[in-house]
Amino acid sequence: MDLHSLVVSVQAYVRQRLARYIDELSTLCAFETFTFHKAGIDQATEWLATRLQALGMDITIVERQEWGNDLLGKLHGHGDHSDIVVLLAHSDTVYPVGTAAARPLRREGNRLYAPGVCDMKGCILAALYALEALQALNYRPFGELRFLCVSDEEINVRHCDDLMQQVLHDARRAFVLEAARANGAIVSARKGNAGYTLRAYGRAAHAGVEPEKGRNAIIELAHQVLQLASLSGWREGLTITPGLISGGSATNVVPDYAEARFDLRFLRLEDKEATEARWRTLLQQQRVPGVRLELEEDPHLKHPLVCTPITRRMAEQAQAIAAMLGFPLDHVLTGGASDASYAALYGVPTLDGLGPIGGNDHSPDEYLLLDSVAPRAALLAGLIASPLPTESCAMIPREETTAVPHAH
Repeated sequence: MDLHSLVVSVQAYVRQRLARYIDELSTLCAFETFTFHKAGIDQATEWLATRLQALGMDITIVERQEWGNDLLGKLHGHGDHSDIVVLLAHSDTVYPVGTAAARPLRREGNRLYAPGVCDMKGCILAALYALEALQALNYRPFGELRFLCVSDEEINVRHCDDLMQQVLHDARRAFVLEAARANGAIVSARKGNAGYTLRAYGRAAHAGVEPEKGRNAIIELAHQVLQLASLSGWREGLTITPGLISGGSATNVVPDYAEARFDLRFLRLEDKEATEARWRTLLQQQRVPGVRLELEEDPHLKHPLVCTPITRRMAEQAQAIAAMLGFPLDHVLTGGASDASYAALYGVPTLDGLGPIGGNDHSPDEYLLLDSVAPRAALLAGLIASPLPTESCAMIPREETTAVPHAH
C-alpha cells in the first residue's frame, strides 16, 4: 500500500468510529488525573493499558510510590529493527480533584469540552485510533514502536528522567502527542526553559530607630531584578521573566531577606550559558553594600528542541502527508515546553503538536475540535509509516507571532 492510500484509509477508518471515540473520550476525561492524585492517574493508566493491550502491545506499568504510575507499551513491527519510533504522552492534568466530576465531557457543535480534553486526553486517544487503524491494515513498517505515557509532565519536579532515558536513548525518531496549535500548525522547535532563584541576604534593623544599621535586602533585590531582566532579548528569541518576588517580615523592619524567581527561555543552550555569565557580572554591581547575593538554577532544565536539518525534513514529510489529506500544514517554533525536551536531550529527531486541534488549555473552556481528530490521526499514522528522511538545509522555523490559547 502506498502512503497516500494508507493515510486516506486511516482517515476514513477513524471518521467511521468518531461516535466510539467520543464515548471513550468521555470515559477517559472522567478520571481525576491531577498530577498529585495518584489514585486517579493510576485508574486512567490501567484503562490505557487495557486499550493498548488490545492493539497487541506489550505493556509495562512502572510503579511509583508517591506519584501516578507510568506506562510503557511496545509493539513490534515488520521493518528494520533499528527503526525505533517513540510516541510521548502524559496522563496528568492540572485540574484539582473534583473538576472532572463537576465538568464531564460535553459536545457543542464541533467542539468537545472537558478538563484535559486537549491537554492531552483527546490527543492520546486519537493516537490510539491511529495505531488501531494501522493494525487493522496490518501495516507496521517500523522495527519497534514505543508508547510512553508519564504522570509528571505538568510539574517541574520530574520522576521520569531515568525512564525517558531508557526509552529514548536508541530511538530513531519521536513524535510528541501534544495538541496542534490553535491554527493547526505542528511544532518543529521549542525553546529551552530554565528557572532561577535570586536570594538577597541583608541585615535587619528597626526601621524607625536605627535604620542605618540595616542592610535592605529588598532594595538590593529590586535593583538586581531590573538589571537581570534588562537582558531579555539580547540574544535572538531569549526572554527573561521575573515571575515571583517576596521578602521582608514587617513594614517597621529593615528586611534582611528577599528572593525573586526568574523564567528564562532560549533557542540554544549556549544562549543560556552566555546569559548566566552576564548575570553573574551584573550581580557584582550592587546598590546596597553588605547585602549578599546568591543565584541558584532550578533542577530539571528543559532542553531546547532545535529544528535540525532532519527535523525540517520530517516537517516537510508532515506537510506532504497533510496535502494528501487535503489540508495545509505549517510548522512553528514555540516558547512553551513539553517532553520534547527529553527527546532533544538525547538527540532524537522529533516533531511535536501531533494531536488534534484544540485550545484554552488549563482553563474551564479547554476544548478539542472533533473534525480534526480523523485527519490528525491519519497524519500521525503517515509519519509513523514514513522512514526517517535525509537532511536538508537548516532553518529556524518562524516563531508564533500571535497569542494562541494552547498553553504548551
